[in-house]
Amino acid sequence: MGQQLVEKLVPALEKMEWPAATGLTQAGRLNYGVGLERADDYKGDPKALAAALRVFQTGDSLPYAYAGVAYTLLTAARETDGSYSQASLDAVLQWLEKAQALAPDQVEINFIEALVYVYGRRFREARLVLDYLAGQEADSYYVASAEALFWQRQGQLEEAVKGYEQAMTRAATVPQRLLMRRRLGDCYFENGRLDEAQAIYQEMVMLDKQNPWLWHHLSLIHYRREEYQEAARCNAKALTIMDFPAARQMETAIKKKLEPGVWGRLFGR
Repeated sequence: MGQQLVEKLVPALEKMEWPAATGLTQAGRLNYGVGLERADDYKGDPKALAAALRVFQTGDSLPYAYAGVAYTLLTAARETDGSYSQASLDAVLQWLEKAQALAPDQVEINFIEALVYVYGRRFREARLVLDYLAGQEADSYYVASAEALFWQRQGQLEEAVKGYEQAMTRAATVPQRLLMRRRLGDCYFENGRLDEAQAIYQEMVMLDKQNPWLWHHLSLIHYRREEYQEAARCNAKALTIMDFPAARQMETAIKKKLEPGVWGRLFGR
């Protein structure tokens, strides 16, 4: 899914018009931050990616626009199992290098390179980039968020938690703080810390009731605890918001655990 989406996006991106100004501006920087938040809203619906790209188009700074495209492609590149194809990461780097050629020393642009290396499991290169960027801007939200991901992808829970907490303190906007909070929940979930993950997901779903992935993760947690009726309720919420393969697989698994009569009573069948 991820690589296919990137392959569809790249030809369209090459035909789009981008800002003419090749310098860095404060307005362009602010626009860039908004666009990254739009890309982070992606939950499987390409409309969120299109909204992010429109934001980058309307900025007045070409390097920030190119970097925004790179980030959007990276967001789109994630496969269902959480992996990233090398072809997709190469496409991200091609756009990022355009931005770096115009603005070589911008931390909020160059942190994307660290993300590419992390997702490509090139941890040595990622470490070098992160250390360099931290030396440039010690209190950067973007560097802290990439640092957290660096440890998470290696299964180092303590360091990852520290990174996400640090990123939350450095966040300049509410969406940034909420994103780091949600990713902390994902980190706990991946490491089997279900109590901590559930607490965060329940907190987040009160703020973002239309997020299908929050409901899906709550469904997974209840399923693992053999709380099948609650798992079914959360799964139904996820599917009501968006029909996606992982939720359908969970629906099938829950059906096998529940008695037919129970399933019917839960969903009026």
